[in-house]
Amino acid sequence: MAPRRLLYIESDGQVYLIERDGRWTFPDEGGRLPFPYKVLHSAKILDTVVSFCRPELKEFPAHWVFKDDIPLRQDIDPIVQRAINASLARCVVGIILTNAKDEVLLVKSSRGFTKGMWNVPGGFIEYGEPPEVAAAREAKEETGLDVTIGDLLGVYTERFESPYFMYGFMYAATLEDASQTLTPDPTEIADARWMSPQKAMASTRNPFAAQALRRRFSLRPAQASPRPRPRAARA
Repeated sequence: MAPRRLLYIESDGQVYLIERDGRWTFPDEGGRLPFPYKVLHSAKILDTVVSFCRPELKEFPAHWVFKDDIPLRQDIDPIVQRAINASLARCVVGIILTNAKDEVLLVKSSRGFTKGMWNVPGGFIEYGEPPEVAAAREAKEETGLDVTIGDLLGVYTERFESPYFMYGFMYAATLEDASQTLTPDPTEIADARWMSPQKAMASTRNPFAAQALRRRFSLRPAQASPRPRPRAARA
């Protein structure tokens, strides 16, 4: 059986919903709508394909449902609530940490969907936390090192084959004290090594890290490697 296909249409925080069987839900793909729209992205959420769309409107749709009110309402189709959650981007940080030899530190995760893969130190930004603060915190938690956060190398976007997008804030960084001892957190990091920029580029499968390495060292793109596939996404 073909999956159900719905349209998530949002404009300035207002979401277009229709009433069906006593609940407010998304309109079906292919149905007639009172305005044109453009499909931006599609993702499978639960057993439904949801296409995220931008409408073409002449005025602000004040009569649509405010996005932030949807999780509080009992008359909303659960697929709408799931899609609202999926539409909120996840923000992460990573650092290109170099030593006196201009080597780059890579870590190998011992858990999560990047388990066994080489990556740069980093992780999720906590609620209300500035990205540069998160970068220093994650470096300390994963490696035991105190670092100085330098230039922002870029903010990159990737979906990783999941319903939601991730924004990666990537920074250059240096050691505060070169005499520090590298002490990876054994509950999170299986291994940590200093590598040449070229070897680091060839070793990582994280597109955020690869783009930041190219920017930091003016490297050419490495041959494409399979990207990590996350575990079942919870939208």
